[in-house]
Amino acid sequence: MDRLTLFDTPILVFQIADADETNHVLADRFALEAREDLGIQQSNVGGWHSVPNLSTRDDPMLDDLMELFAESATVALGEFAKRVDTEAWPDYELGLQAWAMVMNNGDYTICHDHAESHLSGVYYVDAGDADVDQHPNSGLLAFQDPRGSLQHIPGLELYPSTFTVRPKTGLLVIFPGFLTHYVHPYAGARPRTSVSFNIRVEPVPPTAVSQ
Repeated sequence: MDRLTLFDTPILVFQIADADETNHVLADRFALEAREDLGIQQSNVGGWHSVPNLSTRDDPMLDDLMELFAESATVALGEFAKRVDTEAWPDYELGLQAWAMVMNNGDYTICHDHAESHLSGVYYVDAGDADVDQHPNSGLLAFQDPRGSLQHIPGLELYPSTFTVRPKTGLLVIFPGFLTHYVHPYAGARPRTSVSFNIRVEPVPPTAVSQ
């Protein structure tokens, strides 16, 4: 008997080391910005969502963060395409868009996807201080099974409908943009701060490569 695994949906999780100082600075900076700017309304219910322009700001610290996202996305692409002949890959460049989110007690996001992007991700600048013993679902990042027509067998959970990742300061999560996800209500006193991003992978035209 052969066992085939079809249509797997990989999610990559990185723990970024030696980022404490950067995280503290970014958390303070976004907290100040959230107090001074209304932000925008997207999938967030409560909380503060910045304009998605972090990748274009003139800021060395954000430049370093965007470089981290791009490098991690390149690793993710390699993992996603292990069954593909990478020798045949075209030259490509990454288009990156990023924004910050600051959540307070009770804030969450509704189900959504980033289907216009090839990859999406989130980096936890400060995962907050929720008591997970009292609030085990606080701030969880939840992914929904993309197989919408799947029939479940009562009493036998062969195919769980959701998969969750518990935020941790310094954690970076990258996933396919089509994957529907949401964030459980946050239950902490300290703000929960994150930077999310979308990436499009665009082949470089042959004329540009040859010049």
